[in-house]
Amino acid sequence: MTADTGMAFVIAQHRGLDQPEILVDLLAASTKMLVVQVKQGMLLRPNCVYVMPPRIDMTIENDRFSLRQMQQPPGWPKTIDIFLCSPAEAMRERAVAVILSGLDGDGSAALKAVKTGGEITFAQSDAKFGSMSQTAVETGRIDYTLPAFDIAKALSALASQAPGRGVLSIRSGELRT
Repeated sequence: MTADTGMAFVIAQHRGLDQPEILVDLLAASTKMLVVQVKQGMLLRPNCVYVMPPRIDMTIENDRFSLRQMQQPPGWPKTIDIFLCSPAEAMRERAVAVILSGLDGDGSAALKAVKTGGEITFAQSDAKFGSMSQTAVETGRIDYTLPAFDIAKALSALASQAPGRGVLSIRSGELRT
């Protein structure tokens, strides 16, 4: 994927305080885009990759990140559901939701808000840990289920269509715009 898509990429993941913070470095080594860990009030800018800090609930309000200490309800955290609802409200059809490899079904509950806002949704078909993407697919609110590499190609194609967003056609691993 090129570094000049005009899109901002936000990585929301489950991560405890005791886990090493290597994702920013890993992503920075594989892209020419600026990769940063999100800080309170940080402005969302195009052609950047933002990584959610550990044990934080994160939202976007007025193109700025809002962070708050995660409330620990019983069971698996719902940080991705919390995050996905905010661009659905704030950016509506300008936002795209991608559910990648992960455990549990976090993210699936937010898909109703996501689709109401007009977002395009993707789920990873080749996920090493497939329960998050599979649960998302089972909601019936995923537009495209693709291998990770093809999701990147589809995002690049969407970026080239903005702002009108024509029709994205994906069939048997081929991407047509």
